[in-house]
This record gives sequence, C-alpha cells and structure tokens, in this order.
Amino acid sequence: MLLAVIAGGIGVLSDAAPAQSQGRTVTSDALGASARQVMIDIFRKKDPTVVDRYFGESFIQHDPNLADGLAGMQSFAAEVASSPAADITIYRTLVDGDFVLLHSRYQGVGRYAGPAIAFDLFRFKDGKIVEHWGGQEPEAPPNLSGRTQVDGPTEVLDREKTEANRTLVRMYRETVMVSLRVDRIEEFIDGAHLAQHASKIGDGIGRLRDRIASVAKEGGQLYLTPRRYVAEGNFVLVLTEGDLPTGPTALYDLVRLENGKIVEHWDVLTPIPPRDQWKNANGPF
Repeated sequence: MLLAVIAGGIGVLSDAAPAQSQGRTVTSDALGASARQVMIDIFRKKDPTVVDRYFGESFIQHDPNLADGLAGMQSFAAEVASSPAADITIYRTLVDGDFVLLHSRYQGVGRYAGPAIAFDLFRFKDGKIVEHWGGQEPEAPPNLSGRTQVDGPTEVLDREKTEANRTLVRMYRETVMVSLRVDRIEEFIDGAHLAQHASKIGDGIGRLRDRIASVAKEGGQLYLTPRRYVAEGNFVLVLTEGDLPTGPTALYDLVRLENGKIVEHWDVLTPIPPRDQWKNANGPF
C-alpha cells in the first residue's frame, strides 16, 4: 500500500481440519505462540540454541541484511546474545495459514543504531520455521496526531471476515495506490476515523490527500508491486516492492478494518541495499 509511501513447543500443521478453541484454531494459537517464543528467546533470553530447536534444515532467509540458512540465523542470534541491552516488545500477532506475522519494537542491538520498529513474517512447515521475511525502520517520535508507530488496538477480531477484508485491501491497493484513482479513496477508507501511525503524517483522510498532492507536485515517481497479503480477521498486512524516489524499498503496511473500511494504519519502510551487498541471494520478497 502507498499509505506508507506517502506517509513516510511448536504446533504441527496438519491437512486435517484443526480443532476449534474459542473461535480460533488450536494450530493457529500454537503457531503464533511459537513465533513469539522464538523472538523472546533470541532477544530477551539471549539463547542462540533457539535456532536449532525452532528452525528447519531448509530454512530460507529473505531479509537481505542477514545471511541465508541456519548459519545466518545462528549468527544473528549470537549477535543479539552479545548485546546485554537487547530486548523486544511484541505488539501484534497475525496468523494466516502457515504464516505468522509479528509487529514489534527492537532495542539494544547495535546493527539498528537505536530502537527499531519491525515486522517479521515467518512461514512454518511441519512445526518448524522454514522461511523468514523482515523489515525494520528506526523508531520515530509521535506523529502529527500524537500516535506512535506501535500504539493502538492489538486484538484480532472478526475472523470470519478475514477473506473479505483481504479482498478489500487488495482492491484498495490496486485501485488507489497502483492505478492512482485517488478520487475513489473513500470507497475503502473511513476518513472520519482514520487513525494514522505512520511517522510523517497525521490522522484523517484530509492529511492523506494533502500528502498525495505534495508528492505529485514534487514529481515523485512511485512504482509499487504488491508481493504478499497476510490477513487475520480485522488486520491485513501488505508487503510491497517499491521503486521510490529514495530508492528500492520493502514496504510493510498493516491496516485495521471496521465495517468494511480501513480505519487504522501502521507501516515500516525498509531500504533495500544494492544487490552486491545482499547477505543472501533469495531476494527480499
């Protein structure tokens, strides 16, 4: 989505239908808990052996700043373990089939040069993590509306609306942000209640339109290609490949929906380093 651009013990998957627990599958709960535990063990317990327990032998790394495979994750975990002040706060968890998304705040890790806001997307297979995508950006002060990059609702609701919400966000993305039909923005966004957490813009549809106009006036060229939609209930994440005026960028946009409209937005914009600087050859998407 271009909202970001213009704003600046493991459960085993099964082919059988999982048992239900309070409206949510046991498998989903287990996967979400496993992903959170992995990050807590790395950042808070500083336990590099977590990689051996939770990650599959065929693990694929997409974060271009980390080396591929188990060796790359072991190196990252060891780096965090050597940072006494390293810690993590996990704010949101989305489970979409085999995928688990975490929205977090990192701190105390030297490579990020200060607190960082992060999205981590894991793919599980047979109870092990086999793939990871990740984006981070420096923590910024509260935006024009006093919102931070992580505050706001965290509870996943309306799980029966997951696919409808995924479809709506995909239509918004293609109509308004790819085809630039800004005149149709109110079909998708509740302008009166849009809570904006992006660091360079405030609440409401008016500020969003102003930002779009300013980008157009500056002659900014924005080429966006959606790569993945991750959805659970009232939350949808769009992972987008962006060719922006500032350079190649991985855009992580998370939105919350109510009554068929987007009402809240968080993001992380991560610059993609030049190809010859990638630590793995898998690509960030």
